[in-house]
Amino acid sequence: MRHGVLHSICDQPDRETAKREFMILLCNLFGRRYLSKIFSNESNIKALASNSPSMIILPPLPTTAENVLFLHEKEILRIFKGYAAAFANQHQMKMGPDHILPLSGLQYPGSNEETSSPFRVHLSNSAIPVVVRSLFVANSGHDDSFKNVLELTTTARSGLNLNGHAIPSMSHFLSSGKCNLEHRLNAHILDFYTHGQVSTLVRANGVRRGDIWYLLQDFMLTLMTIQTGMLQLLHTVSKNASTTSSVEVDMTDLKTYNVDYDEQSADDPDEDSNFLGQPENVSCRDWNVYTVLSEICSEFEKKFHAMWA
Repeated sequence: MRHGVLHSICDQPDRETAKREFMILLCNLFGRRYLSKIFSNESNIKALASNSPSMIILPPLPTTAENVLFLHEKEILRIFKGYAAAFANQHQMKMGPDHILPLSGLQYPGSNEETSSPFRVHLSNSAIPVVVRSLFVANSGHDDSFKNVLELTTTARSGLNLNGHAIPSMSHFLSSGKCNLEHRLNAHILDFYTHGQVSTLVRANGVRRGDIWYLLQDFMLTLMTIQTGMLQLLHTVSKNASTTSSVEVDMTDLKTYNVDYDEQSADDPDEDSNFLGQPENVSCRDWNVYTVLSEICSEFEKKFHAMWA
């Protein structure tokens, strides 16, 4: 939103294309489900896709969105690498020497000999200085430069308890469109939004019938949450702008506004956050994003209700 990716998608002249690309973006972020191993055969997928309205394999993220997530991933890596380096420098004495092999756990404390040899002097002078990286990994020529969060968490020195699951990495979002078929995302949600056929999801997409309702309900709730949050944001933008300035406010600068719910206005029956039309002081581009999302929610909800009605 802040980088205008959603705006560029929704600004397309063809509404159906805009909604479909919006859904592709959402399906890459939410309700992710990898293809089953039995679908890892290209000929099998082509045969299933040719005999059903499902596309089966979810298209990758749009290039603009992928670039934004890549920059966000770099920023996350920079922050956590800085945290790890600061902690290692501050607590170096407490953590002790890094002489434990990462896989076997064996300790190699080295030698306490004070005598030196030309070979040891050469090794000492040519050693790569590291603070965060494991010395064992540094032996392969690696310094404290990391390509991604996964490399940071798996090759950090002993004493740095970096849990990859606790770091908001974007790497799994960026890799879905570049992996082999077994690690590609299933297009079951996008396919349901397209044709609404439960039997096709079972036959072509390989989703168990007992799982379909729960998967679709979870995505439906996600859509509703995003829609409600965006509506509240528009309400806040409109309210704040009307009290401070009549200049049009662009929602791409989300840092300016607090998107949390205002408890006081929520309790006030006169405060209505449901707009009947484009609210005052909200730009046309921002309102266009909201209307596209609303149409997607409405269409998905109708198909979802028809499934179990």
